Amino acid sequence: MTKEIITEKQRILIEQLGVFYEHEGFHPAGARVLALLLIADRNELTFDEIKDALNISKSATSTAINLLLTTKRIEYFTNPGERKRYFRTTILNWKTHMKEKLEGIITIQSLMKEIIEQRPATTPEFNSSLKEIHSFMSFFHKEIPLLIERWNETKK
Repeated sequence: MTKEIITEKQRILIEQLGVFYEHEGFHPAGARVLALLLIADRNELTFDEIKDALNISKSATSTAINLLLTTKRIEYFTNPGERKRYFRTTILNWKTHMKEKLEGIITIQSLMKEIIEQRPATTPEFNSSLKEIHSFMSFFHKEIPLLIERWNETKK
């Protein structure tokens, strides 16, 4: 029998965070893997440790890990002379992730403008909603740098 790497209290918290991530669009196994890597005492876990801690199949573990790697939610490293991969969250790179998300807002804002320009006048209520979304995105895009600046000031 393998040594338990999480406590019962951590297991409950992993489930709660996993449910939250599911509501954010993650698949159940991926949601639990990400939650585990955030909650476990050790920051890096092997494939087998993840599989055993969550009591999920090899296939579910592999699929979840590959999806999280593809979406850059986790990364892996190896130790010299070892073939074993150790997985960890990319939480330390949160500023980079935030920048990428903000760039995504700029992209969707631009696309939203094009969508609005080509919409027929026969759908005024729908068009109005699109314009409101575009307006909010424009506002958000302008305000975020100021918010980041204010946050940085609080850290000094």
